[in-house]
Amino acid sequence: DMGGKTVARLTEHKEKDGQPDWSPVSNAAVFVSGRTGKGDLYLVDINTRSLTRLTQGGKEPLYPQWSPDGKRIAYMRGNNENHDILVINDVTRPAETGKALTAWEHDDIRPVWSPDGKKIAFYSNFNPQGDPRIWSIMVAAADGSDPMEGEGLAAKAVAVDVVPDVERGPAWMPDSSRIVYVKNDRQEYHPIYVVTIGDKAGKLLKTDTKMNHDVVCASDGTIAFRAQVDQWDQIFVAKMKE
Repeated sequence: DMGGKTVARLTEHKEKDGQPDWSPVSNAAVFVSGRTGKGDLYLVDINTRSLTRLTQGGKEPLYPQWSPDGKRIAYMRGNNENHDILVINDVTRPAETGKALTAWEHDDIRPVWSPDGKKIAFYSNFNPQGDPRIWSIMVAAADGSDPMEGEGLAAKAVAVDVVPDVERGPAWMPDSSRIVYVKNDRQEYHPIYVVTIGDKAGKLLKTDTKMNHDVVCASDGTIAFRAQVDQWDQIFVAKMKE
């Protein structure tokens, strides 16, 4: 309970458990556990502490994220240089309903559901220059109807040369049609932009801050972010003018 002194421990295995995400509709959390040796996804019932294993070994899954309706889970899976984005469409039948959204040579990380649950945004080191150090924001259909590789998937890039927030993933606006991000432009001190998914048009958000990063967006459209002030990071909030 918030403000209380009682802490409820949910897992007690000797191996690492982490990266939990609480279901938006039930008392359950999905998390990554090393208890199988290489890492798997598990569900834990908050009330009973009962566990359900969702993945069965193979490449390590990371950073699971519930869909807004609490029925599906997106996550990334792979190794240090190449991850793909996958979705479990029914947590009661994870093996039968798993679907890969990407399957190519580029590194795809930190999937985030759009608020309406129809799309998934993620970072990818795909870019027209072919430079693995340059990151893009991609947006793919959550139902897996978009191409998983090649030019079809490359066309899903909505912003190129961005500063990836590897702790949170891309920041959706509440209308599910725009994403706020930080542009990788040191001459302009990493400014904040908002891009419209439909036409990929980017617009500068004038914040008068420098070296911005870690952008998040609230349900009312307010954004919060970190920015550098006198060599230290401070937290800022801003509301966009329509």
